[in-house]
Amino acid sequence: MGTLKISIHPTFIFFAFILVYFGWTDTFLIYIIVLFIHEYAHYFTAKKLGYKLDKMLFMPYGVCLTGNSNNFEKNHEMLIAIAGPAVNLILVIICVCLWWCFPITYHYTLDFVFSNLSLGLFNLMPFFPMDGGRLMVASLSYKFNKNKILKTMKIVSIAGGIIFACLFLLSVFYSLNLTLFFISVFLFTSSIDGGQNLYYERVDVEKNTNKPLPVKIYAVNKSCDMYKLLKYIKGNNLTQFYVMDKGKVIRIITEQDVLKYITNKNKDYL
Repeated sequence: MGTLKISIHPTFIFFAFILVYFGWTDTFLIYIIVLFIHEYAHYFTAKKLGYKLDKMLFMPYGVCLTGNSNNFEKNHEMLIAIAGPAVNLILVIICVCLWWCFPITYHYTLDFVFSNLSLGLFNLMPFFPMDGGRLMVASLSYKFNKNKILKTMKIVSIAGGIIFACLFLLSVFYSLNLTLFFISVFLFTSSIDGGQNLYYERVDVEKNTNKPLPVKIYAVNKSCDMYKLLKYIKGNNLTQFYVMDKGKVIRIITEQDVLKYITNKNKDYL
């Protein structure tokens, strides 16, 4: 499966410096721990289902957990999406139980509980690419075209960003709430550049499926646009493309080849 690479964006370091400067070091560190647990739950679930999420990038407005492909089952996508909030809420329940059994733990875990609760519930909001938005996309994809759903969710996310930006501006006149600002930034940014973290690469198919996967084969012209082939790649089968020239097969392209092309933007791949 490879290792999970953790990267930190330069703006995140600047953001961390500001929080530490204003005396929010403890809260910041607890939130980072909770955020890592949340994202690692996504990674662990994806790994168990046979998918690859290989990079965790810390940004000022959140964490991007990315892979290299869009090969995934709808039910698998839902399981991966729900894993993060589920772990957060489980940790909340465990800590509350500890409060009953050992009341002294309340003072040491209150911020941890609040961070888990707020992060878990926040990610269940129906904005893409947040977990709630991913759940909606995966569930609606059973009946509707996924590309149309993603376009609609992008509009919904932009609308959500506008709403939170307005709430932040109102908070300036009453009680400044930076959380509203960061939520709006996250929604705007993810709407513009949310495509690259939609995808999970399926790996170890033989070890991670309980039944054989069918193979879909398509014949394409050698001048075919590789990007158009993406819509034929589905999570419930393996896909191959026979490249034809003058009635003969000159090459066989796998779904991994298509995704490598998209990633590397190699115009001479065919």
